[in-house]
Parts: sequence; structure tokens; C-alpha cells
Amino acid sequence: MTETFADIFLSNDPDPTISYRSGLAAYQESLSRGQLVGRGWNGSGYTNPEPERFDASSHPAPQAFWVEIDGQLLRSHWQWSDFALSRCHLPAFGEAQTSHTKVENGLKAVLELRHSVRPVVVRVHTLLDGTPILTRWLEIENCSDQPAALSTAFPWSGVLQTCTYDFALSGRHPRPLSEAQIDDEASPYSVGYFIDTHWGNEGDFDWRALPRAGYRIDGRYRRGRHRHPFFVLRNHQGGEQFVGTLAWSGGYAFEFDVDDGDSREGSRLWFRAGPDGPAPLRVIAPGETVTTPEMHLGVVIGDFDDCIHALHDHLRTSVIPPQNPEHAGLVVSGIGPEQELTPELIFSEINACADAGAEVFLIDASWYTPPHGSWHATVGDWQVSFERFPGGLKPFRDYVHGKGMKFGLWMDGERVGPESRIAREHPEWLARPYSDFALSGNRPLSQAQTEGGLGGMIDLTRPEVAEWMESEIDRLIVEHELDLFRLDYNVGNIGAGAYSEQSGFIENAYWRYYEAVYGIYARLSARHKHVIFQNCASGGARTDVGMVRYFDHTWVTDWQIAPRAFSITNGMSMALPPERVDRLAGMGQSGQRTAELDFQFRLQLFVHPSLNWFHLKDAAPNAVQQARIRNAVRIYKEFVRPIHPTSRIYHHTPVVKGFEPRGWGVLELASRDRTRAVAGLFRLSDPAEPEYLLRFRGIDPGRRYRVTFDNSSESCEVDGWVLSRTGIVSRLETALTSELLIVEAVD
Repeated sequence: MTETFADIFLSNDPDPTISYRSGLAAYQESLSRGQLVGRGWNGSGYTNPEPERFDASSHPAPQAFWVEIDGQLLRSHWQWSDFALSRCHLPAFGEAQTSHTKVENGLKAVLELRHSVRPVVVRVHTLLDGTPILTRWLEIENCSDQPAALSTAFPWSGVLQTCTYDFALSGRHPRPLSEAQIDDEASPYSVGYFIDTHWGNEGDFDWRALPRAGYRIDGRYRRGRHRHPFFVLRNHQGGEQFVGTLAWSGGYAFEFDVDDGDSREGSRLWFRAGPDGPAPLRVIAPGETVTTPEMHLGVVIGDFDDCIHALHDHLRTSVIPPQNPEHAGLVVSGIGPEQELTPELIFSEINACADAGAEVFLIDASWYTPPHGSWHATVGDWQVSFERFPGGLKPFRDYVHGKGMKFGLWMDGERVGPESRIAREHPEWLARPYSDFALSGNRPLSQAQTEGGLGGMIDLTRPEVAEWMESEIDRLIVEHELDLFRLDYNVGNIGAGAYSEQSGFIENAYWRYYEAVYGIYARLSARHKHVIFQNCASGGARTDVGMVRYFDHTWVTDWQIAPRAFSITNGMSMALPPERVDRLAGMGQSGQRTAELDFQFRLQLFVHPSLNWFHLKDAAPNAVQQARIRNAVRIYKEFVRPIHPTSRIYHHTPVVKGFEPRGWGVLELASRDRTRAVAGLFRLSDPAEPEYLLRFRGIDPGRRYRVTFDNSSESCEVDGWVLSRTGIVSRLETALTSELLIVEAVD
């Protein structure tokens, strides 16, 4: 962005009203009759005068946050206590971020409210960074001499906007509608989100019409853990698109409600967003202050690409720290437990990956397990198996460094396996499922916990367990001189999760667990600035920005098989900036099963590429295959990587239909200055038309470009006007084939 704007001002007309303006987004809220209430959003930079603000008295739940303590919803009876503005700066990469975001040239407001009945103080933090996305979180202080049970804490809620007309009256439908049709079809709103919550189906983006009723999107508690907490909500009449993402790795919920108010001639859209789990979410000790997850929310008037670009600008500006330029975007490779790891195999794969152009090589799971042992069952005993590797890891590290690559290692840090020594010695360290009271009667507690469904997750709500885990990660990094640390989290769909007993309450563990997790990875990334931190969680189970902010990039799936591989990459590059999204090509995770070779490797060019093994250990390398892989890696290094940190990604086909999607999938990645772009056209499963007309979106119509067709290596010069207005037709005759267009300005 070349220009940004952020401003917060306070007025009293007639109630204390705060107006937030960031970019072209404006949001207002007032303390009215003891309630902090949202008064409306605007996507053109305007703030409304009092007569045009939303009348909070017309809605049953207008409050701008939703906090329940000891069974009471604290929706009203708030008193203004303090209000402060401050400028903030973004710390250098690797500095500990144990609290919330700090932004260079950002502007933060803190509104302190004191409850007139309960001894509770809430501080409402709102951060502006010049993008159309605002950041909101709460601090909740227990001012009593007794523990307080926090059962609900949605950091943002209220009425987003109202509409004075709807489709039934505006002529959208060509014929009169019955009452039932109006109810089902006439809502002016639809919400886009990842509709699938299961492993291997991450990023499955689609739109759903919001009914004139409540609509709820859940993840990690009431639904599976592979749904990234992200949504886009669009108003089909006014053109506004609200985009939101929750920085939280535990259970969460987004709730929406469209209702008619007092008239069938209008509608209003209510929402709330925040963590979810069995109550209480957190027991607050006397005098203690707890901090909610951040909700990132904004409004854009424009197309879908504009909305996604605003989110990416925001995440790059004030949420995810910039990558260390010494290791940003390096091509990662490695070998995992798909094969029985032997020294001979690892040396062979180091050679193959180095020859393909990889810049990092890591050893994945089973380095700590005896030959033919279970890598999944022995996690937690983080010592090299000298039965498997008699010389330890040093020979591999030295050989990797000799090839000019960096060396990395995998760890499933937050889990211990049932066959591990640590599980036997410390069964009390295992997280406790809600069912353990019934299960543990006549059996060892560790067995009951494992069978209870938490899969060996350790209890990081216990300080001694968190200290042990952090020290083990720190030791591995130092002892093995790691250049890259890959975290995994192979804990299944744990639903309600764990609990702990706190001051006489059965407290859900999500909140206290992630307080510990975020602190651990913040300190580790600060302590080891030279190390690349890569996040993984059984694929894409923990890709939220609450977690990703402490890592250089993140694994988004374990499913590498086309055509679904496209829909995953397509969707996850909406929710996260593309340079932070990892994608694997090679024989690992069966990615070689389907699609032409170029399809597999071109898909990586739009995100951050990882390579895996290409042939069996004793087989000769395939020279034809090697040439195509090297070509894709070369394009990434020379053309894509230099523009990636500030790139724009365009989703020409944001929704691709089908569990194994059909038709065409098209992505475009362009430099911010519009001097270069790459476009990938992927023919998915049939049925599909053989031709696709591509009109570039990220180039300058007034410039001239050289266009290279990677399938044929042919080039031509074309005016930007033709590329963006008339377009180029690509023809692919067969399913699971692709074309890559490389475009660079010549003047």
C-alpha cells in the first residue's frame, strides 16, 4: 500500500461515541444506557452523524462484546472508567510477542469499562493499522476476592448493518414470490467459509445464503479441527463485504442472524465471534486479568479479490511478523515415515533434493524410534535412536550443509505416545478428557486418557509440563544445530478437549492451554532468530493466525492428491498470505497418484513450495522428470519468490465444486507494482470445457508485456489492455493437466 490512514476520535453526541477509521473502513460504537453498542460500519471512509447511526434500542442484543461471568451475561450496567490512545510499533522478527499485536504507525484505543454491579473491569482494545481490517480483543479483570468463572467471551458482537429493502422488493426475482420463497431466498446476505471440517479437505471454500434465522459456523469443538476460522460475508444489495478471522487455536464459533426487525421491508444483520467450549472457559483468580483472543474484522466495498487483498495486507502489516530475509521463502525438502528411514535412504534423498534445487532438508518423524518401530506411539522420547542411526544426526547435518542446504528436524512437541518412557514415568502429565472420571476406575490413568480420545496430548495448563516441553524443543534446536524446526500436532478431533480443576470449578483447558502454547513459541522464536519455524498440525488443523504468527510458514494440509489439491491451495491462499502457505510435491503423501507432473509442481508456485522424494532409493533418477521439476523450482526462485512478500493473489475461480472438484481452477499471482505476474490454469476433473478465457487482473493495461507459455516455451509481446480486457484463451484437452503463463513488463 502506498497510502494508509488510521484515526480514532471520541465525541459526545449525545452519548460517548468512538469512531474508528482505518483505510476506507469506518466503525462507530457508543456507551449508551450502560451498554457498549455498535452503531454501524461504512466501507467508504465515512462516519455517520447521530441521526443516521444504528438505533441500538431496536435490537435485543446490541452489545459490542459478549461476556458471561458466574452465569450472568454482563450486557449492561457498564460505566465509563477510562479511555486512552497510543501509537504502536511492530517489533523486529523474533522478538517475543507474549501479549497482543504491536504495529508500526498503528493506533490503538483502550476503553476501560467498570461494571456497576459485579466487581469486573473490561478493557476493550481496538487496533488500527491503516488497512480496512480492525483488531479487537478484551482484557477482563476480576476485582473481587473470589474466583470468577468466565463462561462466555466473544470479543466482538452486535449489529453489523441494516438494509432498508430486500430482494423480494427490488425486482431481483422475475416473478412474485410466495412467503416461503421470500423466507428462503430473499436474504440480501451470504457468507463464504470453509464448509468442510475434516482432515484432507481444508480450504473447501463456498458460499451459503444466510436465512432469516440464526446461522452458526463452528470449529475444533462442535465441529472438526480442520476448518480455518475465517469468513467473508457479503451484502448483495449494498456491495459491502465483511471479512473476519479469529486468532485462536481452540474451539470457536461465528454466529450470524438476519431478522426483519419491525418491518418486512428491511433486515438487519447481527453477529458474534469468539472462542467456544464447555463452560467455564477460564476461571479468573482474584485480582487476575485474562486476555481474550483477537478478532480481526473489517469491511471492503469491492470485489472478492479486494477483500482478500485487504486481509493479506492487514496480516502482513500487523499480525504475522516479517520473515528473516536470510531464510524467507527457501525451498524446503525432506524425508518422512512413508518409507523406513535408513542412513542410506536419507543420503540418497539429500542428493535428489539438492539436485532438484532444494535449499533446506529435514528429517521428519521416526528419527527417535528403533527400526520398524511406531513413530506415532513413541513420540515424547526425543532422543536419537542409535539403532536406527548409529552415527546420530550429525553425519546427515554435515552432508546437508556440504550440499549448501540448511538442516531441519521434526517434532510432535505437544504429545506423548503410549509406548514412550515419558508417558510411563509421568502419566499425570497427560491432558484429562471429561470422560476420565468414568474411565479411570480400575485402569491406569494414562490408558484411560488415551482411550478417552485426546491421543496423548500433554497438559500444558500445568506449569511443569509446559516448562518440560519448552526445554525439550530448545535442547533439540541447540543440540542438533537446527536451521529449521518443524512442529507437528497429531492430536485428533478432541471436541470438548481437556479440563482441569481450578478453584472448585471444572475448567475447560483450551484457554489456559493456548496461553501456555503461545508463550512457549513466542519465546522460542525470539531465542532462536536464525531458525526457520514451520508449523504443522496433522496437516492443516491449526493454521489460525493466533498460531501462525509465531512461525515463518505453515503446513495447510496432508492431502497432496489432485484435483482436491487445487481446492485446498485455492482456499487456504485466501485465508493466509500465499508466501506463508506450504504445499508439497513429490511422492510423499501420495501426491504422485494423479495429475500430470507440471500440474503438481505448478500448483506450488502460488504458495511456498516443499519437495519430497521422486523415486525409490535404488532406482535411477528420471532425467525427463528432473528437468521439469528443476524448471518449476527455477521459476519459483527467479520469478515468484522476489515478489512474494508483497504479492497480490487473484482467485479467478474462488469456488470449485465437488469433493473432487470439476471444471477449471485458475490462480494468478502478481507483483504489487504490476510489472510481473504468473497465472496457472488447471483443468480439474471432468466435466470441463476444453477452453478457458483468462483475463489478467494484476497487470497494468497501459503497459506492454512479454508472455511466456510454459507448456511450449513460446513467447510473444502483448499489450496489457489486451491481456486484461480481451484475454487469452488456453486450451487443455485432458483432465488434470495445466498451463502456466509468465508475464513480465517490457517497458
